[in-house]
Amino acid sequence: MISHPFRFTTLAAAVLVLGVSLAAQGRGPGFGPGFASGRGLRALHLTEAQQTQVKAIHERHQAAIQAKVEAAQAARQALREAMANAGTDAKTLQALHEKASAAQFAVMLEHRAVRQEIVPLLTPEQKAQFEKMPQGPGMGPGMGRGAGMGPRHGRGPGMNPDCPMGK
Repeated sequence: MISHPFRFTTLAAAVLVLGVSLAAQGRGPGFGPGFASGRGLRALHLTEAQQTQVKAIHERHQAAIQAKVEAAQAARQALREAMANAGTDAKTLQALHEKASAAQFAVMLEHRAVRQEIVPLLTPEQKAQFEKMPQGPGMGPGMGRGAGMGPRHGRGPGMNPDCPMGK
């Protein structure tokens, strides 16, 4: 009967690791609606030409960002489902966690590429302000995709409808 406590301990450790990982990710980086239109960059007081260039950059990356966000969501969902299945072994959970982490990292890299294309368009004063922003505009907690649109994963009990602790 040693296997039962061992399984429980392994599952509990995996849940803890997953919780810490998701909490560290928060909402994840996101350029929400209006980013290209300048809402996220208002503090920089962009010129019309800069706004047009930023919008073009965002539009060039939009499909890739959307595809990577969807892949990350699917990977997180697969991990959540595996976590809910008591029969899933730790090795499988580890592989699913690594896949979800890699997918989230791909989203972050795509946002970084957008940021790196925007920086050269800015004046020195705008760059100084831009660098003070948390990872660039639209990237801080509560400012990403879906901000203010309901519960988000990794926000603790009661905030995630899939979280067994919140039920």
